[in-house]
Amino acid sequence: MRRWIVLVVVSLVIAAAGAETQPRLPAALDQSVIRVQSSGNELIVMRRAPVAYSTLEQIVTSIGRPGVASVPPVRVTRASPPQEIDYLFCVTNGGTLVLGERVHTLTAGDRRSVFMRGEIVRSYPSLSVPEGWLWIVQVPLSRETTVTLQLRAPVGWPLESVAVTMDGVP
Repeated sequence: MRRWIVLVVVSLVIAAAGAETQPRLPAALDQSVIRVQSSGNELIVMRRAPVAYSTLEQIVTSIGRPGVASVPPVRVTRASPPQEIDYLFCVTNGGTLVLGERVHTLTAGDRRSVFMRGEIVRSYPSLSVPEGWLWIVQVPLSRETTVTLQLRAPVGWPLESVAVTMDGVP
């Protein structure tokens, strides 16, 4: 009887250890985001990116304050200086995309994020395309790399989200 119990316990331990070492889905295969790395910096973009604001008043009021703990549609993590730069979207009723930026410095010891500043950095009129609104947005990732994003949405307001692609990445 003891042997039987020991065999069961040993097999459960082996099964549990095997389950813990199962390979996880690599970040490169995560289809919900676009990831680009350059010179130790990383860009993470949601393919279905939320549009948090629908008026200039909303984004101006909110962007200068520390943000809530939600995932931004676009984030650049810089290696030096250690920073996280979150980009937030506003689309006005005329179809202009307004890009807000929140910069957080990462503390050295515990990599805690400290809000530094928030501001509107750019605006983009929509380009005319048959399927709706299209914006071409360039995001500086490193000295050598600037990433060009295409944001698309059907004409309508207010927008909840935009579809994001990158040149050569569907």
